Amino acid sequence: MRSMLIGTVLLLCVYALPAHATFSIAACDDEGNCGVAVATHNLAVGGSDVAWAQAKVGALASQFETNPHYGPDGLRLMAAGKPPAQVLKQLLAGDGNYDDTTVAERQVGLVDARGRQAQYTGATALVSGWAGALGGPGYSVQGNGLAGAAVLDAMRDAYLGAEGSLAARLLQALEAGEAAGGQRSGQMSAALLVRTPEGDWRDTDLRVDSAPQPIVQLRVLFEQRQAHAAMIRAEQLMRGREAEAEAALAQALSLAHGWDRIWARAARLAMARGDAVRAREYLGVLWSINPVMAGMELEGERYVGLRGDPVVEGWR
Repeated sequence: MRSMLIGTVLLLCVYALPAHATFSIAACDDEGNCGVAVATHNLAVGGSDVAWAQAKVGALASQFETNPHYGPDGLRLMAAGKPPAQVLKQLLAGDGNYDDTTVAERQVGLVDARGRQAQYTGATALVSGWAGALGGPGYSVQGNGLAGAAVLDAMRDAYLGAEGSLAARLLQALEAGEAAGGQRSGQMSAALLVRTPEGDWRDTDLRVDSAPQPIVQLRVLFEQRQAHAAMIRAEQLMRGREAEAEAALAQALSLAHGWDRIWARAARLAMARGDAVRAREYLGVLWSINPVMAGMELEGERYVGLRGDPVVEGWR
């Protein structure tokens, strides 16, 4: 009997735990860029229908118990010109108890490209630790299972005080939320999604599906993306704009976080500029990161000027 009681208590404790713990920020800027940054104590939030965005239309975060219809339906309604408050009302009215859950399990934040915003936290979501939402012109911040209200306040303040691209500002807001206590249960995954009017490679879609510190890893991915863009600028500026090329190259290397391809391209750029000494230096870093790739790189004819160098020959 005693073992049965213990088992029952344990079972009740398991079911009493909140299903999810998530915090996010959705925002649009004056240029029509719209996006969402999110972290959660769950697997692969970047592919779980939580974050939605469309340039010059709006952004939406659907969390706690996600209804996958909210994202596409919400963007469609905002694209038709309906304000977020009305869109939210329609989404909740048409919820349909998706997956045997109700609007009590929903938490939603949405913002349109005109800066209008709306939030909703259902009754069940509201009692999952600390939960709540806030918004202002151009942004909406929401979370559940949090350390407290300070998490959302920190996210808002960081976003409003940040400079740079929308993606950079959203990531800073997410980091500020984590620094203020984040989720009581910790994180497992994080994602950063930004849709731009230009589209294609200018969009940001970065995801950390499972990691002990997903927001930290998301920062690494974001900076590696910046490193790639800076390297492209350095290559484009190589002839005629040397000072700018040097600055872009320095930025790329400072943000590489051990990405071997950035160092390989730096070595190629140095050889193209006739700087064998620096090419040798960059190849040395590449070799320390990825010896096989360094050997493959040296097979190219561009490195003929380094043949015979005893150190370089050891890398082949």
